[in-house]
Amino acid sequence: MSSNSRLIILTEIALMVGLAIVLSLFTLNVVQSFYLEFAVIPLLYLTFRHGIKIGLIADLLYGILVIVLGQGQFLILVQIVLEYLLAPMALSVAGFFRKKIFLGTFIAVFFKYFFHFIAGILFWGQFAWKGWPVIPYSFVTNGVSALATATVASLLLSFLFKKLPVQYGRIDS
Repeated sequence: MSSNSRLIILTEIALMVGLAIVLSLFTLNVVQSFYLEFAVIPLLYLTFRHGIKIGLIADLLYGILVIVLGQGQFLILVQIVLEYLLAPMALSVAGFFRKKIFLGTFIAVFFKYFFHFIAGILFWGQFAWKGWPVIPYSFVTNGVSALATATVASLLLSFLFKKLPVQYGRIDS
């Protein structure tokens, strides 16, 4: 890989992580239990375009920036690692499905929300609806959030990869 190619990829990482941070400010919360997370879109775009390695780097940088910028709800170190490092890095699973945007997006987003599901059981149980056990509550809230996020992200990413000129599509197929 030439130094020019590396510079282009590093620039794309910086732009997509920056865009993800900006989009994270516009997460749509519904009833404080369900949310639509737009930040996954540029992170998944980068993973589909360049593969797992670049996706992991971008996802980790995104998680670190969220922590440094204080954009999350931090309880203890284990919860921070689970929800702000491992969860975003799970999006890189999409790199295994580079030719199947819809499938890759759904699998990657559900992997991400699996970490939130575990965190929901371990750390957020006190917010369960009255009469609801913690595990079903975490499953429903994170499952609905994952489904909504994956649906919107897969539609937008499919559109981007189909409609934009070739230079904006995958370059490392």
